[in-house]
Amino acid sequence: MGYPRFIGSVKDNRFFITDEEFHHAKVRRVKEGFKIEINDLQGNVYLGQIEKIGKKSIEGIILEKIPQQEPHLNIQLFLAMPNKLSKIDELIEPITELGVAELIPVISENTAVKQSDVIKKISKWEKISLNSIKQCKRLFPIKIHQPIYPNQIQTDAREKIVFYEKEKNRTMKEFLNKTADSVAIYIGAEGGITEEEVKLLTEKGFLTVSLGNLILRMETAVISAVCQTNFIFNL
Repeated sequence: MGYPRFIGSVKDNRFFITDEEFHHAKVRRVKEGFKIEINDLQGNVYLGQIEKIGKKSIEGIILEKIPQQEPHLNIQLFLAMPNKLSKIDELIEPITELGVAELIPVISENTAVKQSDVIKKISKWEKISLNSIKQCKRLFPIKIHQPIYPNQIQTDAREKIVFYEKEKNRTMKEFLNKTADSVAIYIGAEGGITEEEVKLLTEKGFLTVSLGNLILRMETAVISAVCQTNFIFNL
């Protein structure tokens, strides 16, 4: 039987749910005596039983610690920002479910929005990711960085891939016999990636890879790229 999961704090074998999570629990109509899961955002998940529902908090006793296993693959997503940032709002949940560890917004040559526009959205994206981990049972939400420009891209990932619509030869099949615990992927926005940006990325160690013969929307390209990355490196 599955129990609903909430974000909370744990101390002295007791759990506490407050603020927005408290209101979320009330919407879920939890009651005293109910068993729930508590994620403390410290890498731990517990099974607890509600003992008291107050006006501003819920508390109860910890029954047991639930064993957890995070995916071994760390995916960094460098994503050129689209002209409508609401598209990112809709992407946060699926890329959270697919295991993306870090999202680094990039202001590319074909990006029309400003850095300040992106910065204003980060708190909303963090909240969406935090809510998403309760459903997909991840331990941590996506780490969302401040926006950068292509020349500021830095990564220590074992493999670095830029999905490029003009690449005709190399596909993800080339990585079938390789192993990696970290992969950085770059996805362009509307209008694609310029040749200058591709040159810059290849100088930084990125390999150009094709997602297929069709030209994909940014949202579709992100999901396809993350899924292929998971398939290849989680084998």
